[in-house]
Amino acid sequence: MKRYFGAKFTTTVSISLVLFVLGLLTIGGLVAAHMAQALREQFTITLTISDGAKEGYGIRMAKDLSKAKYTSEAIYISPDSALKVLQAELGENPADFLGYNPLPATVELKLKSEYAETDSIDNIVKELKQVHKRNVSAIGYNSALLDTVNSNLRRYAMVLVILAVALLVISIALIGFTVRLALHADRFLINTMRLVGATSWFIRKPFIHTHVICGLIASMVALVALGLLIYGGLTQGFASVMNECLLHPMPLIILVGTVVALGILIPAVAAWYSAGHYLRRSVDELYLM
Repeated sequence: MKRYFGAKFTTTVSISLVLFVLGLLTIGGLVAAHMAQALREQFTITLTISDGAKEGYGIRMAKDLSKAKYTSEAIYISPDSALKVLQAELGENPADFLGYNPLPATVELKLKSEYAETDSIDNIVKELKQVHKRNVSAIGYNSALLDTVNSNLRRYAMVLVILAVALLVISIALIGFTVRLALHADRFLINTMRLVGATSWFIRKPFIHTHVICGLIASMVALVALGLLIYGGLTQGFASVMNECLLHPMPLIILVGTVVALGILIPAVAAWYSAGHYLRRSVDELYLM
């Protein structure tokens, strides 16, 4: 009995450590996706209001654009507000020696992350030109910066996917090896059950059930450890970004769901395969193992 519970404890701890690492990778992916979304939503299209536009047109346009499906935020910037910003940057007021405010009114349009692509922006700009062609003198955005950002994000995403696949394969192998070791002591019991006519599923079922329970317990342990790490063990700067991402319901659901699903699925598959490994062996082969 002591050996039995000791083996299950060792298996649970081993699975917990693997799930903890997989949870860290999941957190890294969620944070990276959140930061990529935030970065893309900082991309701005600037609409310059024509001098001949009616008073208040820019304010109304910003209000209308804020309701568009592609808009994250639309801000109206008056000439006086733009002049104050320029004065703060230059340290002097250009209107003092020009005699007038040279800056036009503008609307700063920030897009939702999924629309921050060159093709989507070209369509949006074309639509804006058609709707506001008489009251907007120019529409500008930094296409080179957008291409650079999207290219880097795709590169980082590819690296993360490769790392995730490699780590998942290693994790499956480690858990499979752990489960096989746990079943090693029961290999003669498996053989005896086979000899008396028990079906393959009847033999495998109790081992799968046992290791699913171990996986569930290991999932809870891994999630508790991840929670302690997130809210207590990281540097303040990175923790704020992580908390901002993970305090939303969907990332938390993804994290918990991923850890629990892997904690159930991998041990169950490993127990099924390991039991089959011993089922296919003769008595002589079992003695040599």
